Amino acid sequence: MEFDYAVEVLSDFAKEKGFDIGKTDTPVTPVYMKGGVEEATAMVMDLRENYGVFASVVVYPVIPKGHIIYRLIPTASHTDADIEETLHAFTETKKKLDEGAYRVEAIPDMAEYSAKRFEYFSSKPKSK
Repeated sequence: MEFDYAVEVLSDFAKEKGFDIGKTDTPVTPVYMKGGVEEATAMVMDLRENYGVFASVVVYPVIPKGHIIYRLIPTASHTDADIEETLHAFTETKKKLDEGAYRVEAIPDMAEYSAKRFEYFSSKPKSK
């Protein structure tokens, strides 16, 4: 897939699925949502750990409180199916966000979570 095509497909599919992507003239596709820093952190961890989707997140104090921007950057190696899977993950996690599933008292400790994940993978037998 051509890079420009991947950017266009991601933007078009995101709009079709009802996501607010604002107006962008760059390969970075922003996805605007409502929520706090804690919710944004929990959601971005869910996207990464349970859906295999990496997105960077922008939250307060960079933008006003109560707003979240997830930044998606497609590459030329992404297929239409990859983009569909990404937007499916966003649809699922947006639903969780709206239902309050990501409301937490404190920001999840990503380092602690990653350490547990490392321990899990380290305990697996190595393939030969």
